Amino acid sequence: MMDLAPGRRLGDRFVLVRRLAEAAGAEAWLAEDTVLERRVALKLVAGDPLEDAAAARLAAELERLRALPPGVPVEVLGLHRADGFSILAMEYLPGGDLGQFRGRPYGVFARALGDVARSLEAVHAAGLVHRDLKCGNVLLDDDGRARLADFSGATLAGQAVGGGSLHNVSPQQLRGEPASPADDLYAFGVLIYELLSARPPWYPDITPDRVLHEPVPPLLPRHPAPERLRRLALRLLAKSPAQRLSTMAEVRAELAAALAEAPDESAVVLAPAAPAAAGPTPSRRPWLVSAAALALLAAALAVFLWLPQRVGNGGDGAAGEIAAAAQADAERRKQAEADAASLEQARVAAEADRDKLDAKLAALDARGAASWAVEDMAAARRARAEGERQHQARVYTTAAAVWQQGLAGLEALEARLPQLVAAAVAEGRAALDAGRSRAARDAFQRALAIEPDNAAAKRGLARAESLDEVLARLDSAARDEQAGRLAQAEQGYRAALALDAEAPGAEAALARIAAGRQGDAYAAAMARGLAALADGRSEEAREALGRALALRPGSKEAEDALAQVGAREKAGTLAAIEQRAREAERAERWKDAEKAWTEARQLEPTLIAAQEGLARAVPRVALEGRMAALLSSPERVWTPAGRAEARAVIDAVAAAGAPKQRLEAEARELSSRVAAAEVPLRVALTSDGLTEVVINRVGRFGAFQSREVELLPGRYAVVGTRQGYRDVRRELLVTPEGPPPSLMIRCEEPI
Repeated sequence: MMDLAPGRRLGDRFVLVRRLAEAAGAEAWLAEDTVLERRVALKLVAGDPLEDAAAARLAAELERLRALPPGVPVEVLGLHRADGFSILAMEYLPGGDLGQFRGRPYGVFARALGDVARSLEAVHAAGLVHRDLKCGNVLLDDDGRARLADFSGATLAGQAVGGGSLHNVSPQQLRGEPASPADDLYAFGVLIYELLSARPPWYPDITPDRVLHEPVPPLLPRHPAPERLRRLALRLLAKSPAQRLSTMAEVRAELAAALAEAPDESAVVLAPAAPAAAGPTPSRRPWLVSAAALALLAAALAVFLWLPQRVGNGGDGAAGEIAAAAQADAERRKQAEADAASLEQARVAAEADRDKLDAKLAALDARGAASWAVEDMAAARRARAEGERQHQARVYTTAAAVWQQGLAGLEALEARLPQLVAAAVAEGRAALDAGRSRAARDAFQRALAIEPDNAAAKRGLARAESLDEVLARLDSAARDEQAGRLAQAEQGYRAALALDAEAPGAEAALARIAAGRQGDAYAAAMARGLAALADGRSEEAREALGRALALRPGSKEAEDALAQVGAREKAGTLAAIEQRAREAERAERWKDAEKAWTEARQLEPTLIAAQEGLARAVPRVALEGRMAALLSSPERVWTPAGRAEARAVIDAVAAAGAPKQRLEAEARELSSRVAAAEVPLRVALTSDGLTEVVINRVGRFGAFQSREVELLPGRYAVVGTRQGYRDVRRELLVTPEGPPPSLMIRCEEPI
């Protein structure tokens, strides 16, 4: 139970009033909704819908309810989260649930049945199955309209799920079959049965086995009801969905027709009765009618004969005595009726037990139990006869007990059937192994009499039929094998297996012959492989040794020889790579050399030559990259940083080891460019004598008409300024090849 109490506030909205119901993991409460200012029903689950499985099911229930049309389920007001609870808020229906009408006249709940049928039709139209229809899940509003509640077990039709209340689940639900509208039709039948008789079928001793296999107990209404309504309930309670009506639309039509009929006065339970056992609906015994009639007749005669006499004597005392006598007669009549009803119920229950015993005896007789369960069947037949004697004497309780004892014995026999079958099969197999064909046939035939479809017994019987011939073929094949006639022996063993796939020793003999042949093939393959290895024919050696290893997986000899082949191939590959790398070094193709040495190190990480080769190649590749970058961008050496980088590269070339002819030629070219970049060139500038001239990174030259300046090769920005005029900017490129033409710097655009 959750830690909840009346008066507790959940969040800033709900105030609990009283607990309405509780179940595993959830509670229902009446509460005041301070926001809507109305009373509501709350379904509470501890946990977060995004984290807790039970709360997540509550959120899923909300989604299912929102898919249904208004008026079908109880109205959902929202899903909330407060104080550690997931809260499903719904409208509060003060009319109570349908259970309050159990055992009352059918007219009281007829309208509600129609509402439930219409609601279920809408649920099925939405592709859902309620899966837990019962009195407690049908609530009534102020106008007495019925609405469906608790969709926590609802699911899409076709999904395989469990759940539901045992009294209301269909046999298909118990077997775990996919959900179907037929499940709700069955539960609707239970609903009608329970409202008419005041209790569901098999109450209070219901078990899954009774729901799955026993006939539905007779439906005895507590008040007169239409016979067609009783038949509708029993039809919906059929074990197979095919025997029920197909849809809720058909159920609604049949319900309307049944409720339009007059009630049947003949099948009424006059007083609360003990639960009836399963069995066919009995016809009324003449003696039961006679007992009631005699009681009524006795009362009538007493009044007819005695009343006038007492009246004739006169006086108030006589009138009182007359009233007392009439009351006593009425009490006796009522008791007689109750006794007659109780006796009739005992008879019906006993006959139901007899029918079960008869059905079980017939089923076991059909399986030939008289031949393999002699004592058990005899005991059951003795119980059948003794119960019949008690029944004839109208000692129905004793008759029922005797028949139940006989049925229990047969049920115990049925429970032992798997062990009996297993024992017979084991006995048959032992006989087969011992070569006793007749004993094997008898054992397997006994197993098949108990379980005709037992696959092991069928296979065993087939083996027993051919056992003598199989043994003869095995003996002949064994003689051929001993004489070295392996082809004939193999043929004989295979012929035995063709007759019996489990012929004793045949598979082992074939494996033995195959192993001998395999050993010869293995030795030949190893010889070829080792010879090829010695001659250096690697491919041929690999193929032959691989064949030997396939013939004898895990052979250390073959694995070692293959390892030698691999080692030789690896050594040859490394030698070829090393040769390629050294050729690349001599040709100063250092990138190719680096790639080759890397490939060699990947193939053999510990190879010293590869490590040393990479130590030579990697720096040379980097040096060539630096050289190429400087030569491809001449302007880089026009800057001090670029010239410093160039001198560092030239020094590195000088320090590098041979071969370096190509690199030294590139170093000479780079050195020439550095020298040219350090020779200043004279550049002519012209202006208007009014413009102030500045050369960035060089200096200010003031106003002039013409002037020459010495500049090192590079790019310069020349800026001219003049008061009242817009500045001008010119780019000056000085290259080692020579100075540019005269550059004019003059501000001409007034501001």
